[in-house]
Amino acid sequence: MIKFKRHIKVDEQVFETWFGMEIKKKGNRPSISIFYYTDDPNEELSVHQLIKGNFGSKDEAVRFGTKYMRSMYKDMIKREASIPKEEKDETK
Repeated sequence: MIKFKRHIKVDEQVFETWFGMEIKKKGNRPSISIFYYTDDPNEELSVHQLIKGNFGSKDEAVRFGTKYMRSMYKDMIKREASIPKEEKDETK
């Protein structure tokens, strides 16, 4: 598996994201799958999660993975903003 890091900017925040790419051959055509890592892939407890498979090119897979993670980060920021301040204090 090919591992690489991207910095994804959402609003004013920058998220360091690790991706993995697996390339398999189906006949003459490659089948590329894109994954994201929960942490640095060199860490023992880091696991990879499949985002999507069956891409025809590396660029297409990376673009899709970056777009997917950006939307996930946007949702995370929106969810954090919707939690009342009192609840945030209770969870600490």
